[in-house]
Amino acid sequence: MQQVLCPQCGAPVKFTSTASVMAVCGACRSTLLKDAESVRRIGEMADVLEDYSPLCLGAAGKYEGKRFDVIGRIQLRYAEGFWNEWYLWFEDGSDGWLSDASGQYAVTRRRKVKDAQGMPAFRDIAPGDELKLDGQRFTAADLRACKAGGAQGELPFVPGEGWQAKVADFRSLDAFLTLDYSDGPEPELYIGKAFELSAMQAASLRSREQVEETAGRFRGQIKALACPNCGGPISFVAALATQVVCPSCAAAVDCSGPAAEVIEKARKVQAIKTTLALGAQATIDGNAYTLIGLMKCADPDPEDPSDWIEYLLFNPAKGFIWLVETDEGWERAQVCDTWPSHNNATSVRWRSRLYSKLYDYTSRVELALGAFNWRVTAGDTTRITDYQAGDLKLTRELTDTELGWSASGPVAPAQLAEWFGDPALARQKAMPRRGAGGGYRKWAWTAMIALGFLNLGNIFSGRFIPILIGMAFLWFPATLADKLSGKDE
Repeated sequence: MQQVLCPQCGAPVKFTSTASVMAVCGACRSTLLKDAESVRRIGEMADVLEDYSPLCLGAAGKYEGKRFDVIGRIQLRYAEGFWNEWYLWFEDGSDGWLSDASGQYAVTRRRKVKDAQGMPAFRDIAPGDELKLDGQRFTAADLRACKAGGAQGELPFVPGEGWQAKVADFRSLDAFLTLDYSDGPEPELYIGKAFELSAMQAASLRSREQVEETAGRFRGQIKALACPNCGGPISFVAALATQVVCPSCAAAVDCSGPAAEVIEKARKVQAIKTTLALGAQATIDGNAYTLIGLMKCADPDPEDPSDWIEYLLFNPAKGFIWLVETDEGWERAQVCDTWPSHNNATSVRWRSRLYSKLYDYTSRVELALGAFNWRVTAGDTTRITDYQAGDLKLTRELTDTELGWSASGPVAPAQLAEWFGDPALARQKAMPRRGAGGGYRKWAWTAMIALGFLNLGNIFSGRFIPILIGMAFLWFPATLADKLSGKDE
């Protein structure tokens, strides 16, 4: 370890890693460049946005049996938000990175490859694409072109002015692969695994009080957040991303800069009645969660429209979970750290259980209120595929830049009432929703096509009565379900 005095303010600055070429002075934010025999100041680094992450400089943990210390951080920003990359120094003198994005973590270490030219070009990768490495099949999960938004501690490179990172993340079960195109057309490879905070020394992490005190603002710059559009108070804290939505006027507010800035004004405030309210407190599996955001979503399919509400809850140590309210009841959903493997074209396997494909549909955001771990906008669409095993469900979510999986299971009203300490929730009925016959209706269309194909002879010979009787049996249940849900009232 090397310790020097900052040329700007005289404060001590440590270089723990021999691979570090720069460090940020914690006192004056000066960027110090380490040459062969000296350290010089090359400018000032932007401050990082303090967020909900429990990680911090000086935290320690273990990965594959080796201790590491967190000695640096670079914050990478893109249009919809940002994430943290923490620089790690291992006890054996090697280094690595701990990715910290929306409550999901992965440790990766640089890996040399014989033929980097055999890798795809960054512009040719799309979410869902497959890549084989050492016989293992990886799936493209995330594509980002981003810039450094701030840094702390030590880094093995200098993110100078105009520096841009281009990274493509791939997943395979719990394995994590990053192709880094920041330095040219041929990528650097980093490979590792999903990581759980249980492998960190608890005493070295930020406490809940420290997280809540600093999350969602620049230290010393934003003391409180009042909506710049209507002046109303925003009494909850921004999540990992850069945006909150004012509950008074529904204006989207960007709070990642030195002052809150309205990035989109809602033309019309839509009324939305929800079972759970922003700020509600719940105790789930012995952990305290706060409801920080909610979205009303819809499937715009004209033949089978439906809508539902998704509630985002947060705990500083456990991260994010979702509660989803539909006409069929409640579900608890969480992003998968370990991805499923494809069994065949219509099924996947996850945690030794086989999930069969249900259906494909589109989710469109109709209205969003509160805080989110990405920049959510009304009109955002996601292509969804659901898989089911008994009463458990896996959901594949695909956008133009990202692919993800989440797992969910049913929640009984009595359980919901216990979590939120509200007995009235135990008596709550399922939310009315358009198209209650949705799942059956999709099946009915498929069955009707098959019915027509199998009766081509009857069609050409003019015998339509058997076909009409069959169609009546197919569509009567879906029509009855729609009437019971109030669709045709």
